Amino acid sequence: MPTTAAKRPANLSLSSRLNLGLYHLVFDGLTMLQPVSPEPLRLSAQSRVLVFSSAGLGDSLLDSVAFRALAETFPGIHLAAVVHHRRPDISLHNPLLGKIYRLRKGPPGFVRLWRELHADGPWHAVIYLSCHDPEARCLGYLLNRHATIGLEWRSEFSNLCAHNINDPGLKRAHLSEQALRVTAAAGATTQTPRMVYQVLAEDRIALDARLQELQLPSAPAVTFQLGGGGSGYRDWPVEHFLSLAASLHQENIGPLFILGGPDHRAKADRFAEAAKAAGIPFCDVVGKLKLPLSAALLERTRCLVSTDTGIMHLGFALQTPTVALLHCSPGPARVGPLADLDRHSIVALQKPPGYKKPSDASMSDILPEQVFPRVRELLFRHNATV
Repeated sequence: MPTTAAKRPANLSLSSRLNLGLYHLVFDGLTMLQPVSPEPLRLSAQSRVLVFSSAGLGDSLLDSVAFRALAETFPGIHLAAVVHHRRPDISLHNPLLGKIYRLRKGPPGFVRLWRELHADGPWHAVIYLSCHDPEARCLGYLLNRHATIGLEWRSEFSNLCAHNINDPGLKRAHLSEQALRVTAAAGATTQTPRMVYQVLAEDRIALDARLQELQLPSAPAVTFQLGGGGSGYRDWPVEHFLSLAASLHQENIGPLFILGGPDHRAKADRFAEAAKAAGIPFCDVVGKLKLPLSAALLERTRCLVSTDTGIMHLGFALQTPTVALLHCSPGPARVGPLADLDRHSIVALQKPPGYKKPSDASMSDILPEQVFPRVRELLFRHNATV
């Protein structure tokens, strides 16, 4: 009988539900004819490993610690990744990857990708990291059903996985630890868990051209990532960002940039209107830089201020001094920095009395007066003049 380890999202579209039903019909039947039988995993430098990592920016960066573990343990190993077709940038900037495949949901995309992956095989192991798409488990079953590895609770197709990891304690562990536990099952370990992102020379050149076009300085002293990480309760209020900007302006810190995606434009406009009225200078690149250029900007930033977002993790990956404003859910233990702890500062929201759900705790309780000294400290610590 198929297992249902993962809770199915309630807001699935009709087409997604139909696709799920089709995959269950086909692959539950296949497992009756060709059952999954776990085989010992014996990887080497000559092995070919396929990794599914099709989540968003932050999760994909956290998955990259697993690529580093595999490359360190088996120097020369061939690593390939299957990523969401709209979110390839993290993998495109990972020099450890030999090839990248793009996943499109639905049967037509499934068939095209299976043909491509089958032609490039054989695959000695198939690893599932941050991917919830049914296509991932089904493709892995077809490619090498005896050498697939993943976290059981991340898919309702866990019956297709040969090596299911089901440690309840992992659900509360740092997200990078979850990825490393999966690769550990394949024999890969690392003493220095670190995310992987390489800013390319062409990204730096393109950033210079874009900043010149926008008539902005070439490097920020401080960058604010205005947008949240997909959950409104993680957002820091515009008014608090504005108050922090005023304190930085009084100290003559240097150029202040505000960063975010197109979906953060309304928040940026509120910040801009208030900042202009208060005479606080700033540089607005919200919605004006693609991810590779945002990464090149963070590389030059003396201090990043961010809530729990993909940009925060990108700052960690690039060793950009970062003040991270974290909600108590999931909290620093699950999303804090992995390395370079002296380069970052965490301001964590505490759980209030009677806390039951994330919306019970307000990020507005993290005050600008708490954050400003952290920014100033990081600027001093890394030999910046304040």
